[in-house]
Amino acid sequence: MTLSPWTAKLREWQARAVSSVLTHARPDFLATATPASGKTRFALRIAHQYLADRVVSRVLVICPTNHLRTQWATAAGLVGIQLDPALTNEQAIEARDYHGAVVTYQQVCLAPGVFQRACRNRPTLLIFDELHHAGEGKDWGNALREAFEEAVFRLALSGTPFRSDNNPIPYVTYEQGESLADFTYGYADAIRECVCRPILFPSYEGELTWLSEGREHRATFEDGLTFELQRERLKTALLQDSWLGPVITDAHAELRRLRKQEQPDAGGLIVAMNQDHARQVANLVERITGSCAQVAISDDPSASKTIATFARHKTQQWLVAVNMVSEGVDIPRLRIGVYATNVLTEMYFRQVVGRFVRMQEHVPMPQRAWLYLPKDATLVHYARQIKAERDHVLEDVMPSVQRTLFGTAATSLKEYIPLHGVARMDALIGGDEVESVGSGKDAVELSVPLHDKKNELRDLHRALVGAVARKVGIDHRRLNAELIKRTGGRVDQATVAQLVRRIALLEKWRDTGFDGGRA
Repeated sequence: MTLSPWTAKLREWQARAVSSVLTHARPDFLATATPASGKTRFALRIAHQYLADRVVSRVLVICPTNHLRTQWATAAGLVGIQLDPALTNEQAIEARDYHGAVVTYQQVCLAPGVFQRACRNRPTLLIFDELHHAGEGKDWGNALREAFEEAVFRLALSGTPFRSDNNPIPYVTYEQGESLADFTYGYADAIRECVCRPILFPSYEGELTWLSEGREHRATFEDGLTFELQRERLKTALLQDSWLGPVITDAHAELRRLRKQEQPDAGGLIVAMNQDHARQVANLVERITGSCAQVAISDDPSASKTIATFARHKTQQWLVAVNMVSEGVDIPRLRIGVYATNVLTEMYFRQVVGRFVRMQEHVPMPQRAWLYLPKDATLVHYARQIKAERDHVLEDVMPSVQRTLFGTAATSLKEYIPLHGVARMDALIGGDEVESVGSGKDAVELSVPLHDKKNELRDLHRALVGAVARKVGIDHRRLNAELIKRTGGRVDQATVAQLVRRIALLEKWRDTGFDGGRA
């Protein structure tokens, strides 16, 4: 597979990080860079160099979700690296006209031997996207070591520093319980260099009422409560339209101002607790704004398409999502967010913040973003910490809470009923900032990624197989057997040239009949 010369422009930090990797002595490198700063392009520059120097013959990216597989393949295609985002464990190796593939952590851990053999047979560069996901399954660490111990080089990426837990993360060095990165690029650096936007955090108080174990509780976010009651107070706020409604109303007013005065295609994102809550929030948004909110939930097969459509369509104003956008999803036009989830880990909070801070060309400076919050003490702490980083104030990192409130890991048999909540704006965290930021520019190369071209050809191929089968009365299995014999491979491993040859044969058979012999 030929490789085009690299022509994409690198940011200053990306160029420094590339130099750091290329002079690195060990086969493992961990790069931590703030969300939206451009980790993907940096990693692809490394991949291109390794391929161009023939140090490796393929690149394999491992990412958290199927949605990100396509996103990685598209980004790679724009810089001349063709990655297969649909590789299966049964297929094992991508077609010859790809430079590599993109798979998920779960996929690797289901069949580590398949990936071990591929790395053994072809020198491979590994890119771990958001490597902390490798600690999510009890046996995942061992599976990843088995699969990739023989890789030529392993480049790990993370948007936030992560800590050790009960499930060891392979290829990571720890110091005092925290991962030790080989290269770090923080939020303060990104603000200073006009790579990321400054973000403000309007926080909301309110009088909240709920029933728990037969007792009625009343509290604001200022009141000191036990941990269990703090959890119930936050959930009460998020479940009550009377509390969440005013927050969304204010957020929508800011979004309308942005769309009218600064950025006509500005978008908003609400991160919800779960699927039922997401649908409830979407209904609330429609009642408040008069327009339909798009909903993306992880169990919906069309969620990735919903996100892609929202990113592209300037008229759509609000997206409501559960987990789908915490990492890696690129929707640059997002300017307004509502944190309506009860996840209180620092890593999750920072990943959500990362959805709003990507700088855009042709948008007036300083391009501030807003994330509306409940005035929960933990969330306020994270918001103030991010503000402090932006203001170049050095602080010790508070240990992550590492818990999900009212999620599957925090179930309770006790009676709990949310009764009422009324929100009121309390503080604007970061509102005192007056940043002077310039405009960063990235060259965007326009081309069609190989996987998109192949998808178009496969769609045509699929339609022609059906048409030929119906017209000449031959089943699909016999047709495919003949196509393999004449073109040299299965459709899932076919190159573009082989797919074109298959389509030409099918068109011939459709028009003149199946000849049953060799062409």
